[in-house]
This record gives sequence, C-alpha cells and structure tokens, in this order.
Amino acid sequence: MLKPDFTKYDLALIENDSIIHSETGKGLRPLINCLNKFRTGKYILFDKLFGLAAAKMIVHRGIITKLVTGTISESAIEFLKDNGIEVEAELVVPNILTEDRKDVCMMEKKALSLSEEEFIIESKKIFGYEIN
Repeated sequence: MLKPDFTKYDLALIENDSIIHSETGKGLRPLINCLNKFRTGKYILFDKLFGLAAAKMIVHRGIITKLVTGTISESAIEFLKDNGIEVEAELVVPNILTEDRKDVCMMEKKALSLSEEEFIIESKKIFGYEIN
C-alpha cells in the first residue's frame, strides 16, 4: 500500500493505490476543497492532522473508507470507528489545538458542541462546504 508523504502534501486522496488529488494548506480548507470536488466513489484519505470537525465532514460525504493520518483527536477516531471508517494514526491526542497550542481549535470546539447535521450547516456558512 502507498504510504503518506506529508513533506509533499497535507492531504492526499487515494484510489487504487494512486494519488488522484493532493493539497497543501492549513486547517480544514484542503479537506473541504477535496470533498467539494469528489462527491462519489470510495477512497482512502491521507491527512496530516485530523480532528472531529474533519471526521464529521468525511462521514457526511460518505466517500472515505479509510483514513491514514499523522495525528488525530480522540473524539475523531471514536466517531470514525463508530461510523465504519478504518483509521491508521501515528499519534492520538485529546484535542486538536490552535497553532499556539493554548486552546482547542475553534472548529474542533464547534464539532464537539454541535450535532453532525448542525455542524455541517455551520461548515457551509463558514467555508462554503457543499452539503449535497
């Protein structure tokens, strides 16, 4: 199986052991761009850092069967496993933090406090995430 190379990208979408999409960038933007572009199919996702916000988005879209990540939050790994998505992670952390590591990331907080449906609606308002 192809191994992630997070020195070349922050996110890569894999189909048949080939990268069909990759992006660099901070926060949820690379994932949102990917999910807005790919709406059907079954893929493996490589993502450098993964929290509950990202987990709710990929479960909602329904195209990811497996996640391979460097770091994942405890709530994200639990949510993904509960929704039938296989997870490989190098490091599991309590929460995804802000860049200065002083607080829990804003979108992680939103994902923790909102239902999946409410969070998806909020994501559309903030990022233009396409719901359907």
